[in-house]
Parts: sequence; C-alpha cells; structure tokens
Amino acid sequence: MVLCLALVPLVSTGSFTLGRYTTAILLMVAALGLNLALGYAGQLVLGHVVIMAVAAYSAAMISVFAELAFVPSLLAGVVIGTIFGTLMMSVGIRVGGWYLALVTLFSVLVLPHAAQLFPEWSGGEFGVTGMASPTLFGYPLGSVGMYLVVVAGFAAVWFASANLINSAWGLRFRALRDAPRAAESVGIDLVSTRLYVYIVSSVPPALAGTLLAFSERFVHYDSFNIGLTLLLLTGVVLGGAGTKWGTIAGMLPLLVLSFWVGPFSPYNAIGLGVGLLVGALIFTNGLVPALLPLMPSAGRKDGIPTTDANPAPLAASMAEAAADPAARDEAVVELTKVEKRFGGNHVLKGLNLSVRRGSLLGVVGPNGSGKSTLLNTLSGFVKPDSGTIKLKGMDIAGWPIHRRAAMGLGRTFQVPQLIDELGPLENIAVGLVARERATYLAPFFQTPGVRKANAERHQASFATFAELRLPNDLLDLTAAKIPLGLKRIVEVGRAIVSRPDVLLLDEPTAGLDDSERAEFGQLLRYLQGAGMTVVVVEHNVPFVLEYCDELVLLESGEITVHADMSKPLPARLRSYLSYAPEHHPGADQASLTQEAQDAS
Repeated sequence: MVLCLALVPLVSTGSFTLGRYTTAILLMVAALGLNLALGYAGQLVLGHVVIMAVAAYSAAMISVFAELAFVPSLLAGVVIGTIFGTLMMSVGIRVGGWYLALVTLFSVLVLPHAAQLFPEWSGGEFGVTGMASPTLFGYPLGSVGMYLVVVAGFAAVWFASANLINSAWGLRFRALRDAPRAAESVGIDLVSTRLYVYIVSSVPPALAGTLLAFSERFVHYDSFNIGLTLLLLTGVVLGGAGTKWGTIAGMLPLLVLSFWVGPFSPYNAIGLGVGLLVGALIFTNGLVPALLPLMPSAGRKDGIPTTDANPAPLAASMAEAAADPAARDEAVVELTKVEKRFGGNHVLKGLNLSVRRGSLLGVVGPNGSGKSTLLNTLSGFVKPDSGTIKLKGMDIAGWPIHRRAAMGLGRTFQVPQLIDELGPLENIAVGLVARERATYLAPFFQTPGVRKANAERHQASFATFAELRLPNDLLDLTAAKIPLGLKRIVEVGRAIVSRPDVLLLDEPTAGLDDSERAEFGQLLRYLQGAGMTVVVVEHNVPFVLEYCDELVLLESGEITVHADMSKPLPARLRSYLSYAPEHHPGADQASLTQEAQDAS
C-alpha cells in the first residue's frame, strides 16, 4: 500500500491534485492516532483535531518568528502537540466515557476563540502565513517532495502503531478497554497505561498537523473544526475501531465524499453523519470485522502456538513451597479487625481471619453477608475503613490493586472478564505483561528484545493452557465464542500464569453443570497440591464440602464459624448448611459428597 502511494506522483503531477492527496493521507495519519486511543484502548477522546491545530500553529509560529528551518520547526511542532495532547487527555485518569468525550470535545469548540485571543502570534482571523519553504538536506521539496515526505510519515506511523499493538502494550491497551478490573487484578497499573496511551496517540495527529501546515503554507483555525472531528471519528468507527485496516477502510470513502462535495459543503456534514449512523447501526463492529469472515483466509491463526512450549509446569514451579511443612502452617493472609461501611450499612464488622499457606478455604454465607466485599477488600477493589490486611507478613491495607497483585495476590470474578476479540492464549498472556520490564520505545521497532519477550509470553501462556487441560479446539476461537465453563478456566489461567501465592475466586461454579463443577474442583485440588493458597466464595454446598479443607461461615459481616473439614462440623455451620451427617475425620469423601448432594 505504501509503495502504491509513493508511485502516485508518476501518474498525477499536478500540484493541486497532489495537495489533495497529501491532505487525505495526513488525515489518515491523525485517524491512526485516534484509533490507538479510542479503538484499542477504549478512551473516548474527541480532541485529536485540536492536537493537530496546536502542532500546526506551533510549527508555523516557530518557523515565522524564530526563523527556523523546516526540520527543526517540524520536530518542535510534534513535541509541543504531543505535550498538549497528553495534558488535554490526562483528565481521563480521573474521568472516563462520555465525560472524557465532552471535556476533549470542549477544546474543539474553544479553539477558534483561543486563536483570536493572540492575533499577534496566531494571525487571528487571517491565520499564519510566511513559513519557510520546506527543504531537506538543503534541497527544496516542492509539491512532489512534500508529498513523499508525507507518505514516509504515514508509513512510519502505520508500522510503528502496528508493532506497538503486537507487543505487550497491545494487550495492556485491550485489557484497559474491555476488562480494566481484570487488568488491575493481574498487576497492570491503569494510570500509567492511560498516560502512555495519551502520549502515543498524540504523536500521529501532532505529526499530521505540522506536515499539513508546511504542505499548505497556511494555518487557520477553520481547518480544525467540528466537521474534521466528525470525519476522524466516523472513519475510525465505520472502518472498525481497534483493527489494523479499519482506519483506512473507514476513512477512504469519507475522504472521497469530502473532496467530491467540498469540505465546507452542507452535504459533507450530512454524509459524515449518515456514515456514523451506518457504522453504529448496521456494521456494529465496523466494515473490516464484518467483511473479514467472507475472505478465504479469514481463519483465525494469530496466537496459535507454532513451537513446542514446555516450561516448568505449575506444580514443579511451586513444589518447594508445597513440600515445606513449616511453610504450609504459616498464615499467608491475615485480616485483623477489618471494618467496612457503605453509608449506614455496616458490611464487615471487625472481621478477623487467618488463611494458612496451601489451604483451600471456602467462604459461605447468606446473600448480603459480605462475602464479595471480603474478596474485594482483600484484593484492593474496596478500601477498608479500619483494620489491617497482611499478605505474607506485610500490611497491604493501603496498597493499590496492581501492587497487591505484584505481591502474589490473584483473583477471578463472578462474571468472567475476558477480552472478547482475543483467543484464550492472548487472554492468559494478559496475566504476564505486568511482570515484564516495561519498554516505551522498543515496541515501535520490534527489537530483538521485544520479539523475545513476545515469544516467552506466548510459550508460558501455551504451557498454562495445556496445564489446565483446555481443549485444543479453543485455539481457533475468540473468547466471545468460548462456553461459560471454559471461560472460567481461561480466567483462572490468566490469574495463575504469573504463579501467585494466593488465588481468590468469586462464585466460580455459577452457571456450570455437574461435570464442569467436578472438573473445576479437580483444578482447585491441583492448584492446592502445587502449593497455592485458594480462597473461594461459593454458594454450592456439595462443591465446598467435597473440595475445601477449611470452611468459613460469614454472617452479617462477622465470621461465626471457621471449621476444619477434617473434623466434625460445628453445630452452627451444620444448621446453616441444613446438613448434619456424622462427619468424622477420615470419613469416606464420596459418601460425604453424596449426602451433601442429597441434602441440597
């Protein structure tokens, strides 16, 4: 595609025509930046047009008033535009969704007024003119040379963004968009991820704005209006947000329409509005995702292992902890006098709990007793009002979620939180990216270090996939098409691929049939045998009786029973379970389970 664009001057040498092609390509560059933020990372930002304007004005004013040449003015414009874009979008660290959209869209509406406040610099209503003629290595570029520079810029942005998305940052971006709670639970810092998104998505529009200023030799705020914002947004949505070719497929017909009817024609705005409606209502995921299944080679191959992956299995990697009797007797999790209120509702009332290393602890209790709040308080999604929470002897009560995950605390959710467009291997791999050393420039170039990290992540994900005995048929499916029971196993894979010390499970058997529950129970036994501590909140009585070796009864925010399942059940726990068999140490487990199933 880039080669075809580079050959355009051979068939179209008119400066006017080349100028229109130049503008079209630069708008695609800006749309690529919007696709990084909106499509891949799910950040609803609508201010990329203002980034173009700030970069264009900055480069033009530096060229005119500082009398700098084309290249330094270009670099200065890109830097200033990127800084402005990062600052403008940084409100997304505190707000999201339509609030972020409104804040960034406000900057588009303010732009004309801001430009008119400083007419001595911005030219006011007359714009900025008189920039230095673009030269490169001392040679004037002309219309053809400028066009080729723009094509080179487009190629650089295209390949750099594609390389970035194929690195660990691509997984971070998608997790931020589709499963932010799950991303935090495996150690991904959402604040730093958002900030990186804002920086890298600001570079393409900043580059487009500076090149547009030197291409047209004129900068005016009317060129960066709400219509251009609608053009970029419609192009990304219509083609397929978060896809490699979606931006190109969506922008091409819109640019043809715009050039045909004229950018200031009322039909242009109507056409853009219709395109946005078509993209939202008919092609809900965009043109490219809708047409991809019709292509002959549309089979999903990315992410399927092509090499043998056989790193140390989970059981081997944790065997030392599992084999040490002293380690198994120590408390890996300790809660002391933990209090939590939601308004006037006292959910956790001075809760005390100690969880032994290597135990499989079940938490039961009536609805509203505080079970999910207990898990959320442990993992950091809820901040306790008072009390201490210790993990491996360290008080983590005030720690953020991602830092707790880095300390060895993993969890799953009642409703599996997966990235629907990716397969099981990539979803499992999300659990590893926070453990890798973050690199900020190398992913753009796919350096040997980045390729090695990708290969190792892929290998470890496949090893966990095989270790969990997931069927190979899943490798051809995206997460959206995986059955619920297997989704829960994939989510467990994401949680354990980094080998946490403690795994928290929130109603993992909900929606599973008997055979799936049995398979899941065997998985928990395997994880426990490997030395992992498992805490499971569950309503299914036969399940917890069969697979848990300790049971906690939580009632009205207080632990009323903490029972060892190898000993007779306390009367209060028997009463809650509506089940009172003669439970003696060493009793036949199959008989006990059958009685529990009959009672339930």
